[in-house]
Amino acid sequence: MRRTLLFLSLAATHVLAEYEVTYRSSPLAILPLTILERSASYDSSNTTLFLACPAGLIIEQPGPTIYDSHGNLVWADPSLGACGNLNYQAYDGQNYLTMWVGVGDPGAGQLTGNGIASMLNSKYEVVKNVSAVNPDNTDAHEFHIVGSSALVTAYHAIPADLSSVGGPVDGWYLNSIFQEIDIATGAVLFNWTSFDHIAFSESYNNLTLTGEGTSELPWDPVHINSIDKDSAGDYLISSRNCKTLYKIDKNGTIAWRLGGKMSDFKAIGNDTEFHWQHHARWRADETQISLFDNAAAVIETTVQVNEPVASGKFFAVDQKAMTYSAVARFLPYPYSSFSLAEGSVEPYGSTVVTGFGENPWLVVRESTSGSVLLSAILGPNTTLPIYSVTNYRFFQMSTLDFAGHPTEPPNVAVDAAEGAVYVSWNGATHVAEWVLLTGASASAVEKEVARVRKSGFETQIDLAGSDAFVKVAGLASNGTTLGTSAVYTVSDGSIAH
Repeated sequence: MRRTLLFLSLAATHVLAEYEVTYRSSPLAILPLTILERSASYDSSNTTLFLACPAGLIIEQPGPTIYDSHGNLVWADPSLGACGNLNYQAYDGQNYLTMWVGVGDPGAGQLTGNGIASMLNSKYEVVKNVSAVNPDNTDAHEFHIVGSSALVTAYHAIPADLSSVGGPVDGWYLNSIFQEIDIATGAVLFNWTSFDHIAFSESYNNLTLTGEGTSELPWDPVHINSIDKDSAGDYLISSRNCKTLYKIDKNGTIAWRLGGKMSDFKAIGNDTEFHWQHHARWRADETQISLFDNAAAVIETTVQVNEPVASGKFFAVDQKAMTYSAVARFLPYPYSSFSLAEGSVEPYGSTVVTGFGENPWLVVRESTSGSVLLSAILGPNTTLPIYSVTNYRFFQMSTLDFAGHPTEPPNVAVDAAEGAVYVSWNGATHVAEWVLLTGASASAVEKEVARVRKSGFETQIDLAGSDAFVKVAGLASNGTTLGTSAVYTVSDGSIAH
């Protein structure tokens, strides 16, 4: 996949920064979430927020990003850098924005990422970091909080004899590792490595095709990309390159395999196959498993297509009879294609949110009927070169549960020639109205001259009736002032001192 990028990068660079939305009051240049279809009944109060980490070759300002259900930007912080797995998770009685941040971008075709797992409060401040231990290269693929601990992935290249699979005797193997880390202390509670438990022969990543196995490009036969833990303390992991879900007991032994070359389960009915899957999770009191079925992958520069369309799938799993069957399938819309990497499927009440990974599509469907409530795409509603825009997983939260309180005041741009004031407040989730205040001196800016409804990320306010100085206050729906900007000089738009 890395070699593929060498050819794709030249094709994609001409669109760098072409599709970002820019603002008068903010330096942010962020890809829009373009709404393709939206049911009139969906999220009428606009309380739903979508969490993403846009990545890829054309992203000018990579970083954690939150959108509302109309596609408007709510918050982005490029200063945190490339991210993955932006989510909203509970720990120790509180909810946190959680994400991986670091170097490397699996969404752009790279194999692993090297970074750290971070937890942010409602002020968007990092309050806790979690890291894999020895090796300490926490990978982007997973940061899943279970109780008081975190499940994380790591990758570590080790020397290995690969002659049994057509590689060199003195080859290199990319060891897939997962750990359970105590969040409070950072202690490793459980450590598991693919090299010690999964045979080379289980992989579908053909070493003779990939050209891997060297110190520069170690062979990646397993590629763990998700981890979950059940009520008995056993682990469910997804191995992309073995096309297999593994149940690992608390002693580290493989209890069973679902899918792949050595499956212990019998498939019942239709829609049970999956290939190169991501984001496996226990559901329905551990009687079901959900996963994102990619249907295809890139091996070297060749696209291997096993199914025509990627989808989110829910399986009923009988661990006594050792059978599984399809319960539900969530297809893309309006586009239809396989997805070469990444992806997620997550239920929220009566809806299911599916992210299509390398295809940066978001689809929200009603969980029972499958009706499309919302479909959207990160970036333009156009076809771009592969890996131009991707998003590892889409998650959701609600302003009914989360209230963003940024520490910085609202940002304002004053344009006297246009007779307009532009205001935005990155991360403020509960502003309902903006009030423009004015005064003849910088120390007395209290007269209200305009009051407008907040409109998208940035709102324009008419400057008519203003005196020499202005400021803008953000009000909640109950009239409470949430924050006030600096005072600006109308004549030149500068901050008054």
